[in-house]
Amino acid sequence: SISRYGFPKIVNQDGGLRIRIEGLEVQTLYAYIDRGGMRELAGVAVYTRDSLDTLVILHIAVKPEFCFSSGYKNELILIRILTQLRAVAKRIKGIKKLFFLYSEKEVSRAWA
Repeated sequence: SISRYGFPKIVNQDGGLRIRIEGLEVQTLYAYIDRGGMRELAGVAVYTRDSLDTLVILHIAVKPEFCFSSGYKNELILIRILTQLRAVAKRIKGIKKLFFLYSEKEVSRAWA
């Protein structure tokens, strides 16, 4: 993903933090967990519209303690992020494929 689309950078924009990739319009989905009245950032996904019919997931990060092999594995953060990205893709007019680059492999999910 980095070699094809570029390296993500965290930038300060309007008093808040945002993820950007130079030369590319990207969107970011944040996953939060409620912990006794506080919201804790558990994961993030960066995605973009690659073509008229394809949404590409560029980067996904999950806080280590929320990974399936760690303590809060029942939170299913990665699955919840992917489910939300699929829902986002279905709401965007013309999008028919959700595409994910994973370890030099291309994984796509298409729906009618």
